[in-house]
Amino acid sequence: MLSTIPQAAFRLERLFFSSVHSYYGRFAEGDALPRRTLHHHALCYVTEGKGQIILNGGLLTANKGDLFLLLPETSVEGKALTAEPLRYMIIFFSCIQLRKDHRHQELHPPVFPVNGKLEAPGHPRAAEISRQMTSFHRTRNPEDIMHAKYRLQRLLALLLQPSKRMVQGKAVGMDTVLAHMKNNYNQELKVGQLALMAGLSTNHFIRAFKQLTEKTPMAYLLEERIKRAKQLLFSSERVKQIAKEVGYKDEHYFSRVFKKSEGVAPASYLKNNHIRIAVLYYGLDDYLMTLGLTPVAALSYRERVSRNYSLPHPGVLEQEIVRLNGSRLNYEELARVRPDLIIGSDRLLPGELLESIAPTVVLEHTDNVEQQLSRLSRILGREQQADHWMNRYAEQKRLLRSRLEAQNVLPTVSFIRVSSEFYRLYGASNQTGTLLYQDLGLRPPLSTPEQTGAVDFEIHELPRYNPGTIFLAADPTLESRQRLEALLSSREWSSLDAVKHSRVFDAGDLLFKTLGPSGRKWAMSYVASRIGRRDDRIIHGNTGL
Repeated sequence: MLSTIPQAAFRLERLFFSSVHSYYGRFAEGDALPRRTLHHHALCYVTEGKGQIILNGGLLTANKGDLFLLLPETSVEGKALTAEPLRYMIIFFSCIQLRKDHRHQELHPPVFPVNGKLEAPGHPRAAEISRQMTSFHRTRNPEDIMHAKYRLQRLLALLLQPSKRMVQGKAVGMDTVLAHMKNNYNQELKVGQLALMAGLSTNHFIRAFKQLTEKTPMAYLLEERIKRAKQLLFSSERVKQIAKEVGYKDEHYFSRVFKKSEGVAPASYLKNNHIRIAVLYYGLDDYLMTLGLTPVAALSYRERVSRNYSLPHPGVLEQEIVRLNGSRLNYEELARVRPDLIIGSDRLLPGELLESIAPTVVLEHTDNVEQQLSRLSRILGREQQADHWMNRYAEQKRLLRSRLEAQNVLPTVSFIRVSSEFYRLYGASNQTGTLLYQDLGLRPPLSTPEQTGAVDFEIHELPRYNPGTIFLAADPTLESRQRLEALLSSREWSSLDAVKHSRVFDAGDLLFKTLGPSGRKWAMSYVASRIGRRDDRIIHGNTGL
């Protein structure tokens, strides 16, 4: 009798569920699901709307009725494609599988035959699948939980029967074609081959592809190649090598194709004053404006610092820049500014969904402002502007250091930040450490290791550092204020030399200002001016929160 049971169903009959939890969610217009890694199995059902899902780097469409089976350690992110919210329900579950032979039986992690999208809308029992999915609801009742486990097991058996076609590997479907084109844009791809992969006639495939993407297959392929070429132009590679990497054997033909698409030759693209650049890390907007370029969008400091004001850049109007919330990026707002290029940082890795908006370049972070400015200036054709800034900065450093060195004894200096979760003392290996200890030649407390980026401490540990001067900043949250008040009212704080001699200064948004060239220049003057004076505003709790 067992031999008549399909093999997939046979395995599923030996699944034992330890937990089942169901949730409903939605993406409103402008919202997106940020990248996350799952730690449980999940079955996701799209109930309304249209969107995109990226699973482990592979792009899939998500339409009403679609089902996704997701395994642990799967990387997931997504967004809605229309003004209509994308609604979904998701069942998270944990289970083990019983395996046995004539002599032994053992428990193992389950092995499912697919990780990704199931073609539920085409299933002969799609209506029953939909009904069963929507019958799940959150509950703590033991009897309801037991029934939910039973229904989930039956649902998985229904979805994973061998006759079911899965959208994975060589399986048919438009999602497979889109993933293939995205991963093989540099190969010679022919429409007939793509149609065969989708299981459609050539004419039907072209119509379906255009309906899905609003482009022909070859126009879509060209767009993928141009996107990648723009990213490579940001590197030090020559145009000839870039042409080969994006699928063109002839450098001159590539240049003609690129110019027809973008209006300028590849070699001149990043030097074009009209290129629309969005920057998605703090300080990158400062770099661009220092070089005389205005980004169309940048991250806002407002959610990260208690007081925020923009540094003056000649010829730049702040209202021209769309400020984005760095804590919860609005993809729709970013798309509306129509950037030609997005620049991010490896300190805050942007999601792959940005690729659907514009080519995205991720810069390696460095605390060496001159090095980063020089690199960007060469790429963007702004060497003269960079040289002008660096000459002025070198002169400012020389002047301020000579003034500080004229003092008989330079105090030890620390930068301390209070957040809702920690007290943090910053060392030499970060932007404030570079400013204090390299540019200005000040000294850290003896207990601070030289190459330390930052040290989290408890209040009772603070006296071991005991700096002679403190620059103190607090995040703009109620929890941070409460932690700051606890610090300022403690005996350990009162025992510090900096507090006794009224040498505690308001750092404001110094931490973020020092990420960019002009901000670093301003911060250096601010710190140097405070070193030679007294200021007791912080000691009495006036933090500006």
